[in-house]
Amino acid sequence: MKVLISADAEGITGIFKKSQVTPGRPDYGQLRSLMAHDVNAAIRGAFAGGATEVVVNDSHNYDDNILLVDLDPRASLMSGTDKPLIMAEGLAEQVDALMLVGYHSRKGAKGVISHTYYYPIVVDAAVNGVPFGEAEFVSHVAGYYGVPTVLLTGDDCVTASAEKQIPGIHTAVVKKVIGNGSAQLYHPEKTGKLIEEAAKAAVSEYRTIAPVKLEGPMTLTITFAAATQAVHACKVPGFTLSKEQDNVVSYTCDDYLELYKAFLDALWQAAAFNDQC
Repeated sequence: MKVLISADAEGITGIFKKSQVTPGRPDYGQLRSLMAHDVNAAIRGAFAGGATEVVVNDSHNYDDNILLVDLDPRASLMSGTDKPLIMAEGLAEQVDALMLVGYHSRKGAKGVISHTYYYPIVVDAAVNGVPFGEAEFVSHVAGYYGVPTVLLTGDDCVTASAEKQIPGIHTAVVKKVIGNGSAQLYHPEKTGKLIEEAAKAAVSEYRTIAPVKLEGPMTLTITFAAATQAVHACKVPGFTLSKEQDNVVSYTCDDYLELYKAFLDALWQAAAFNDQC
């Protein structure tokens, strides 16, 4: 039984401000050790629940945050920025269950360092009018491949959202939101146990959790921080610029994986313009 862990940073134990998750900042080292802590707790729980293989996809920033020497040796680690599916990498490789560790709320929603993929670019993203954040985008890629998303760890806001959207999902709350840059933090000894117990239950019961799927036609809408970013996004075939709003683009298709890849391509193009305002 193979488990894939997609690990982000903002929802990790002890994280409450952007400088902690930014390489080169003095307190970035806190993230590396705490991220390994949460991921290792999920790995222990996965194996205790019946997993025979665990693969970890480092999914934050340059995807090189977790040090291999800090990882539970029973698991393997995917690192590096040029993974085709980025946060969803590995889901096409006959996975039985997906865990989202250290995830956070979408841009504009209440949550610790809430954002959607690129901090200064995406203001909002939606599929068929439903707001999507990173958890939604990745869990639907899993669903495309018939894989259930069985666990999500993070703050109390993102976990509550996951429980509403994915019936039966297991969650572990590692902190309580005060504001976008503040939180009531729980000690790693406490959160490690919570994550391990939730992961064990999630793997033990993975067959009872249905994959989340979307059937076509489906329309992706992205609201960018700047009109120039929207223009750049339209370099990707299939995207059209809104006639009403200069910073909004849309893309319609019948296949979710196509939509997800188009979303990533649009962000890559939009990132060519860094809005200094």
